[in-house]
Amino acid sequence: MTELFPRLRAAAIDGRAHNVFYRQVQLEQLCQALISNASNLRDAIATDYSHSPAEIAVELNLAISAIRRDYATLEPKAAHQEEYLIEGGEDAPNSRRPAGIVYIEPCTHTLLYSVVAPLSAAIAAGSCVVVLLENNLRAVSSLLRRILPSALDPDTFAIASSPIDDQTFLDLAIHVNQNDSERWPKANQIASPVHCRTLAVVDRTGNVTLAAKELVAARFSFGGSSAYAPDVVFVNEFARQSFLQAVVAECVQAGSSARSAEDVKSKSTVSSRVHERIESLKSLDSGLRIVVQESNFAVVEVTSRKTSLLIQKSAAPVLVVHAVRSLDDVIDLVGSTSKGMPALAAFHFSNPASAKYLTQFIDANVSFVNSIPRELLVGPAFPTTHPIDLAMRYPPRLLTEPRPAYIKPAAGSHKISLALASSDNAAAQALVAEAAVPLAAMKRHPGGGVGFFEQGFLMNAALILTTTLSLSGTGIYWIVKYRRGK
Repeated sequence: MTELFPRLRAAAIDGRAHNVFYRQVQLEQLCQALISNASNLRDAIATDYSHSPAEIAVELNLAISAIRRDYATLEPKAAHQEEYLIEGGEDAPNSRRPAGIVYIEPCTHTLLYSVVAPLSAAIAAGSCVVVLLENNLRAVSSLLRRILPSALDPDTFAIASSPIDDQTFLDLAIHVNQNDSERWPKANQIASPVHCRTLAVVDRTGNVTLAAKELVAARFSFGGSSAYAPDVVFVNEFARQSFLQAVVAECVQAGSSARSAEDVKSKSTVSSRVHERIESLKSLDSGLRIVVQESNFAVVEVTSRKTSLLIQKSAAPVLVVHAVRSLDDVIDLVGSTSKGMPALAAFHFSNPASAKYLTQFIDANVSFVNSIPRELLVGPAFPTTHPIDLAMRYPPRLLTEPRPAYIKPAAGSHKISLALASSDNAAAQALVAEAAVPLAAMKRHPGGGVGFFEQGFLMNAALILTTTLSLSGTGIYWIVKYRRGK
C-alpha cells in the first residue's frame, strides 16, 4: 500500500516545523497570502454563500485575526528559556511537544474561517498539516487550493482532495474533525459536536426586546447555517405574546435589509431550505402556527413536546418558538428531550437569579446570559471536552502533547525511597503512622438553619397565631365591655 504524504511524514519525523522562527515565517506568509487575495476571497464567499457584505467582512476579519493571535503566541526568547530549563537545573512541568501531523476536516459553514483557524493554530504549534479541500465547484475551496500551497512550505503542508480513511495515517495524526457528533471522541481527535442542538430560554423576568433582537440575529445571520443558531426557543407563556411581537418587529428590519442584498439564486436556495424546514416541523406537529414567513426566513410556534421535534438540528433560517409554564417546566422539558447529550449552547434571557438557576440545571457545553456573541456564529462548533475561549477557537496548545520533564526530586520522594531501601521497619512504620492521621476537619456551618420550607411553615404559623391572638383579644375586649355595661 502506498504511503500517504511521505514528504510530510519525513518532515514530522525530522521536526522540521518545530523551530519557532520557521513557524513565524509560515504564519507571515499565510497572513500575507490572505491579505493579498482578500478581494478574491470576498467574491468567492459571495458566490458560494450569498452572504451579505458585512457577514463576508466579519468572516475575513476573524480568519486573519486568528493568524495574528497565533503569531503573537510565538515568543522565541520564552521558547529558548523553556528548552534549556533542565540544563539549568529547573523542572519543566509545562513542556509540550508538537503533535507531528494535524489532519483538518473542515465544515462547509464559513469555509474560509473553518480552514484558516485550525491551520494557523497547527502551524503555530509546530506541526505539519494536511487540509481536506475537495476538488468541487465551490469557489472558496477552489481558491484556497490555489492560495495555500503557494504560501506554505510543501514539505510541511499538503491538501487532501478526498476524505482520508487510511486508519494508519489517522492513528498517527491529530484529527481535527469539524463534522463529528461523538460526545467522547478518541484522544487524538478534536471533534465538533455538530448534531447537538442549540437552545434559548426567554423567562418572564427577561428583556423580551433584547431577546428578540439577539435571537433573530443569531438564527438568521449567515443564512441560518451556524451551529450556534438557536434551534428552539423556550419562552415563558406570560412573556410569549410580547416576545413574538418583538420578534416580528425585528424580522421586519431583518427582512428589509436582507432583500436589498439578496440575489435570485440565493433567494431560491434559502426559500427551499425554509420550506423544507417548515414541512418537516408540520409532519411532527399538526398544531404548528406560522407567525411570519418570507422567502428568506420564517418564525413558527410549535405546541408538541415530542423529542424528535425539540431536538432537531437545523441549518435553515427558521426560528422555532415553544411556550413553557415556568423555569422548572423548561428544565424538565430540556432534560427529558436531551437523549443524554448536552446542548451545544444555551442562551438565557432573564434576571441574574433566574439565569443562575437555568445555567445550573440545563446541561450545555456553554451558556450565555442576555447576549449572543456574534463571533460565535462564524466557523465550526467549539471542540468538545475542551475549555471554550471565545478569543481562540483552536488554541495552539490544543494541538500539542504534554511532555513534562523533571530534574528535582518531588517533595515526598525521599521518605518513600528511604522506606523502600531501609533494612529495618522504622521508616515504613512512620509512613503507616502518617497515613493514619485523620483529615483536618474543615470549619463549616453547623447547619440547623431555617430552610425554604421551614420559612414557609413559620410564616404561616405566625400568621395564624397573630390572627388568633387578634380575634381573641377583640373577643375578650367586647365581653368585658358587655359585662361592665350590665
